[in-house]
Amino acid sequence: MKYGKLNLIAGAAGILVGGIGGLALGVTFDKYSVKDGHRLLRVVRFYLCEGHSHGMPIALFNFIVGFLIDRLPLSPSWRRVCPVAAVVGLVLPIGLALKGASGAAENFPPVGLGIAGMRTAAVLLLVGAVGLRTDLEPR
Repeated sequence: MKYGKLNLIAGAAGILVGGIGGLALGVTFDKYSVKDGHRLLRVVRFYLCEGHSHGMPIALFNFIVGFLIDRLPLSPSWRRVCPVAAVVGLVLPIGLALKGASGAAENFPPVGLGIAGMRTAAVLLLVGAVGLRTDLEPR
């Protein structure tokens, strides 16, 4: 494995951090989300939940990239770009969680770079998948 190691590490770290964040959100749910029998979702908790719920699938996407990138018929330069773009996708959930942790500040920097990274990696995976030959005999 030459190109996918970074994504496997990022995916495992993302699942670990996202799982711990989900556990923390679940343990504190009744304390911070229920008041007088009514369910409340404050903006701060909303962004923390968004960081968790976006982080888990993006971490799994990094696993997919890590396992597939060495097997796809892409040029070496695209094989270097795709894993980095997928890891950049983790900027989105990290930014959402940090925005929640900072009190959902209005002037928090945008986290759209993560969306661009995910889109780039997905397009490159699609290009590589389209280029796969299907006429080969199985081993």
